[in-house]
Amino acid sequence: MGEIIFGILMVGCLLVPSLIFKQWWLFLVFLIFGICFGLVEWFAVMKTGKTVSQHFWVFSQEHKWRAIIILGNMLIAWVSLLVHLGYKMFKKKEE
Repeated sequence: MGEIIFGILMVGCLLVPSLIFKQWWLFLVFLIFGICFGLVEWFAVMKTGKTVSQHFWVFSQEHKWRAIIILGNMLIAWVSLLVHLGYKMFKKKEE
């Protein structure tokens, strides 16, 4: 049940604001991401009986530093996207 709630929150928090504010291209990006994520989750469960998260948790127990490197790179990627999207809002106007 926790996995389902996580999935709904993750996809909902990406899709709903872009839908409300009519950011159709961003909505499409997040929709495709959600569909791909959902299909990979479904395929992983059908093939192995475990979600992608469950596979990562097993990996992280066996390879702590490798898991930290993956998580760190994911953090850098998401923060980079946020900086990229927000850059023009916070950039000083040229005089």
